[in-house]
Amino acid sequence: MRPIATLRSHSGETWAIAFTPDGKTLATGGGDWNQPGEVRLWDTSTWRERARLKHTGEVLCVAISPDGKTLAAGSWDRTVKVWDLSTEKQR
Repeated sequence: MRPIATLRSHSGETWAIAFTPDGKTLATGGGDWNQPGEVRLWDTSTWRERARLKHTGEVLCVAISPDGKTLAAGSWDRTVKVWDLSTEKQR
């Protein structure tokens, strides 16, 4: 199997990935230990970064709702942040 894209992602480790149900967006979560982390959103048609969603800690897990409208990210600091993917605004 050949890679279809190589992404330069987080400054630290990348701990989590998830695709939207339609496959048009990839979300990656990561960061550096004991530092604010982020979720990055990637357009899978171009593999270009679309957005950065800031978190209070290193992001260890991401999940996208079945309808593709909501993203949740959990962090090492025991917080979960939720965003509306259509507006990229935190809820």
